[in-house]
Amino acid sequence: MVALAVVAGVAGCRDGDGGTKAAGAPATARPATQSPEEAAKAVRAAYAKASAAKGARVEMRLNVGGDKAPGGSTFTGVQAWGPVAADLKVYDSSYLADVPGAPVETRVLTVDGATYVDLGTGLSARTGGKRWLKVETGGAAAGDELMLQLTGGLTAASMDLPRELGLLAGSSAVKHLGPGTHGDFKGAQGYEGELPRGGHIEVWIGADGYPMRTVVLTEADGGGVTTTLTTTYSDFGAEAAVQAPPAGGTVAFTDLLKRLGRG
Repeated sequence: MVALAVVAGVAGCRDGDGGTKAAGAPATARPATQSPEEAAKAVRAAYAKASAAKGARVEMRLNVGGDKAPGGSTFTGVQAWGPVAADLKVYDSSYLADVPGAPVETRVLTVDGATYVDLGTGLSARTGGKRWLKVETGGAAAGDELMLQLTGGLTAASMDLPRELGLLAGSSAVKHLGPGTHGDFKGAQGYEGELPRGGHIEVWIGADGYPMRTVVLTEADGGGVTTTLTTTYSDFGAEAAVQAPPAGGTVAFTDLLKRLGRG
């Protein structure tokens, strides 16, 4: 699950030398006009604005490809960073659709270093009425395929936008993609680069200096699993007033496995 913790991602474009254009690209990039130093400066400025805002409304689409738990989910709601918190609705999820008794759409909360998934009435009937699945990244069940199915790669809900922008700004080769040319992205500036931990990030920055959309492409260690997380941002400064569900109403993933008959 740690390997699939994809951070923010943009359906942006990568035109130019050997580049590819991501599906659903919001704008067409023109030839780059900024030097790597100028590009890094622009990304650092967006980092500063996002950090000060501490949160935003988001719409995220996670797509997972490869042999292990391929599929996708959409998340909408409010996400915060420093500390990381989120209150998101999950829908259009192939993962939920594959789990008998799971709801068609559900709610995901991230608070105090843990993420909680509302199991709905169907699954909570098999957990003694405990409604919330508690997931702690890096736990004993990390990487389990059923974990990925039940959570839909929900560590996307724990993304830290300023951290990702900071990593991009510190890259040795930030590339300016040029300005967007149509729709909401007209006048926005696109940038891309590699992340130190592996993977590729693109960000589109609006005329107000705030990130508008990001895309992170990641391949898990050893290959075989690729992730794309596309995130659109609005209403910077929105607060995620999240409280953890009562401890008596939560069930750990390993306990849920036992209750579902996987021993």
